[in-house]
Amino acid sequence: MVWRLSIVLLTSVALHAQEKRAPGFYFDKAVAAQETRAFKAALAHLNECLRLDPYYMQAYFNRAQVREALGDKQGAITDYNIYLETNPENKEALFSRAVNRFEYGQWAMAKEDFEKLLKLAPGGETNTVFFQTQKGDEGASRAFSASNNLRPTYFDYLGQVELKLKHYAKAKVCFDSAIRLAPEQPNFYLGRGLALQQAGDTAQARIDFKKVLALDAENSLARHNLALLGANGPIAETEKLLTEAIAANPKLPYSYAERGLLRLNSGNLAGALIDYHEAITLEPDNYDYYLNRGLIKERLKDYAGALADYGNVITLKPDYEKGWLSHGNTLVKLNRFAEAIEDYTTAITYYADYGLAFYNRAQAWHRLGKLAEACADLRRAKALGVPIPAKAEATLCK
Repeated sequence: MVWRLSIVLLTSVALHAQEKRAPGFYFDKAVAAQETRAFKAALAHLNECLRLDPYYMQAYFNRAQVREALGDKQGAITDYNIYLETNPENKEALFSRAVNRFEYGQWAMAKEDFEKLLKLAPGGETNTVFFQTQKGDEGASRAFSASNNLRPTYFDYLGQVELKLKHYAKAKVCFDSAIRLAPEQPNFYLGRGLALQQAGDTAQARIDFKKVLALDAENSLARHNLALLGANGPIAETEKLLTEAIAANPKLPYSYAERGLLRLNSGNLAGALIDYHEAITLEPDNYDYYLNRGLIKERLKDYAGALADYGNVITLKPDYEKGWLSHGNTLVKLNRFAEAIEDYTTAITYYADYGLAFYNRAQAWHRLGKLAEACADLRRAKALGVPIPAKAEATLCK
């Protein structure tokens, strides 16, 4: 009797283990993990579910969402592709793929998805909530679900795609459609203003940016772009607009950078230095910010600091000839002429007709007493259109 009972118990345990190995078991575990935002655990469960059943289509959809939450946009797009093969008109998956393609830089394919969404009939329920964010915001600026009327949003995204493709007239048409369907949305006027600005219609762009501020007084991007449109006006007025943009959203690096450039050009080096420090803190991989901060430090005679900033430029973008030129110029000021020549030579390697690099290398050769090399570089610079003072030519090419 004891022996028979043991067999029953062992069989029960074996059946329980077999039940756990079913694909649906791992899918349910993944859904529970998603609900608690335990995305790594959810991904592991979904991988196991699909290992056991590669045709479990809903698992591809959920895994796409999980990968998206983990920042793996390419993986998310792949899973949405698989899911949409068998569910080609699922708006939730199609919209999610479109947004991921847009954010991943696949402009043409994102455009195809948004155009298809416009052709699909409205309706359909979903529990998924999507967020549109503005760069530099602490949180989401607007939330919506794919069951809402998203036609204005589709047109908005299509306008943004056309902006990326530099098709400014087409972008304006898309934003026009979005505004016609939802005239209360400030982001649509912002997009159209950007399209008009890029197309050179600054008067209409200014009207749209002011409309944005009428609907959303704290919109920092509208203030930023209004400031850019006023860049040829009074410096104080432009700086005031940029300062207001920074106050409205202190997480936008390019507002600090624009104000820093304005201050640099007006001679306010201390203020410019502060602004570029903030821009770099917010966006530490932007080599142009380091280049301009290096220039400010160079003018302040902080050559060690300038050299460090130019070093960051050529680390972030090794083929940027201006970075090598600036680095070399600073080395000359530190009397490190041989090293400067190496930098100028590297600049010329990346840009063979860089006349200024030939001219500056000629000066460095001259400081080392290499007149033949100096004269050859000077004549090359002259041939490339660099104005050469007669006295310099007479000195280097005796």
